[in-house]
Amino acid sequence: MSAKIGIRAWIDFAFRKIFGKPGNEICLISLLNAVLDLPEQVVAVEFLNPFSFKDFANDKLVCVDVKATDDRGRVFIVEVQIVVPASFAKRAAYYACKAYADQLQAGQGYGTLKATYSVCLLMRNLWPDAELHHHFRLVEQTTAEVLHDAIEIHTVELAKYNGTVQEVRGASALEQWCYWIKNAGEHTAEELRELLPSLAFLRATSELIAIQEITEEKAMYDSREKAVLDIESNLIDAREEGIEKGRSEGEWIGKLRLLQELLGEQVSTVEELAQWSEERIAATLTALQAKLQMRLS
Repeated sequence: MSAKIGIRAWIDFAFRKIFGKPGNEICLISLLNAVLDLPEQVVAVEFLNPFSFKDFANDKLVCVDVKATDDRGRVFIVEVQIVVPASFAKRAAYYACKAYADQLQAGQGYGTLKATYSVCLLMRNLWPDAELHHHFRLVEQTTAEVLHDAIEIHTVELAKYNGTVQEVRGASALEQWCYWIKNAGEHTAEELRELLPSLAFLRATSELIAIQEITEEKAMYDSREKAVLDIESNLIDAREEGIEKGRSEGEWIGKLRLLQELLGEQVSTVEELAQWSEERIAATLTALQAKLQMRLS
């Protein structure tokens, strides 16, 4: 009996290899078309930051976004996020705007700018509703006129997708990708090939198998998976400790000391912080939160 693949597609190393590696364009194209559902579908892409094993080997905080462009010049950013802070929507807007502006070279006119699409696959819920897919774009509030060829942000909250194996074959392309990204590692290769036999899924599945079989890649995957689990564990502990410390020391002081601990900085004593002004505590909190967000993003 074949063993389960055991590789989680949403771990950054696996995700970048599947959707950002030259030769795997079919995987990214299929995912983009499933999420964006554009009138002019994506038919070919060129990676702007192609996957490289060395990137992960040399940089523990490597940027995990997949960036690509197509034959129309449109720009696509695709990322998977395990940790989804409350400020994530602003972060997504910032990076989408930056990618849009980065197209413009010195001396070029604004008319050369092409549409930029940000696709955010989230392993935790962001919006307080049951909708799997949210689509944001620039729209005039009164007339509903859309500013085309500008910026669009799509969030897909994978945590909200609970489709079963029995439902996958008849599901939409988006739902099939949600199922595959969340559950591929729990299947054997044979099961996945039978369940989702299209070329894009077959190619994606073959990359998961390759990670399992190549010693160097499996070691890198394991280290990235451990890092993700450590971050999640720290955040859970932080929430629990923050509640207790907030009760005994005051909410702001407890949160500040907790952030210092998470960041590995010297933790201020309660007595020291009691001498600080509210303005100084607030400013320090803002700086520490920004530092932690950069580390997690």
